[in-house]
Amino acid sequence: MVAAVPRSSRCGGAALRAIVRAFGPAPDVVALEPYVPGRPGPGQVRVRMSARAVNPSDLVTIAGAYAWRTPLPFVPGFEGVGVVEDAGPGVTECRAGDRILPIGSAGAWQDVKIADARWCFAVADGLSDAQAATSYVNPLSAWLMLNERAALVPEMSVAINAAGSAIGRMLIRMANAVGVRPAALVRTAASRPLLAGLDLAAVVVTDDEAQEDALRAATGARGLDLALDAVGGACGETLALALRPGGHFLHYGLLSGVPVPADLPRRRPDVRFELFQLRPWIHEQSRHVVEARLAAVARLVSQGIAESAIEATYALHDLPTALRQGLRRGRRGKVLITS
Repeated sequence: MVAAVPRSSRCGGAALRAIVRAFGPAPDVVALEPYVPGRPGPGQVRVRMSARAVNPSDLVTIAGAYAWRTPLPFVPGFEGVGVVEDAGPGVTECRAGDRILPIGSAGAWQDVKIADARWCFAVADGLSDAQAATSYVNPLSAWLMLNERAALVPEMSVAINAAGSAIGRMLIRMANAVGVRPAALVRTAASRPLLAGLDLAAVVVTDDEAQEDALRAATGARGLDLALDAVGGACGETLALALRPGGHFLHYGLLSGVPVPADLPRRRPDVRFELFQLRPWIHEQSRHVVEARLAAVARLVSQGIAESAIEATYALHDLPTALRQGLRRGRRGKVLITS
């Protein structure tokens, strides 16, 4: 079980990192340990991390969802911001003193990360550490889904489940910015306040309402053009069945832990089914393309459209508390880990 490391036990300023040596629930398998950071090799930089996010993608990776591609042991954390302390031979992408996002691999949950320079991108001017540390996973995923996968245009009929989540609200704000009023699906009435101020065609509480009837009413019985599914299971199935002929089912999460029925494409051959995952997209693109998309997203973060609310901030040595908070249902924002 993860244990907090008191400040007095940190070896007089020795670096600290989280480490996972077996898959399982994060509070049970994440440990904290002092370590001596290495020097950057060719093409690498040494990054002093200043803030990191706790994301569902971190927690499911720790739990073993991607065990086939995650060698043990590993340092978790896909998203964070830091400052380059040193650069190895051949590095041209950044230099000492640059404030960067080191993406493309885990390892943000430590004081110092050795990162490949080709996966380090400059932080846009004006972003705080909190904004920068949450400007990659959710904002870029939301932007890509709405602009490159779905090609969102005004007046489209759209439904989004898990709408009270950080990325759900982000998707709604992005949709509103181009003239789309989505239908928002939330599991319980307690999530309704999270949607305050957003322009919505309807709010559907899936535990209390007949989703099919509510979605039919929200679309004027025309059917959905686009369904954004982060839940899977029965909730995802309902969205797929509510699509009009030629509609688009974009699946990007599995919060229920249950896949959508495997026979859905057979039952709805008139619908386009698509899975979106950020990791394969990142690794298929040139540095120039990733840099341009991150810049577009950073502008939306600075405008508040793609900004993540921060519910709580904890120091790295208090990671156990951060993980418990990150797993708590009903959170109103992201959990951030600082140094």
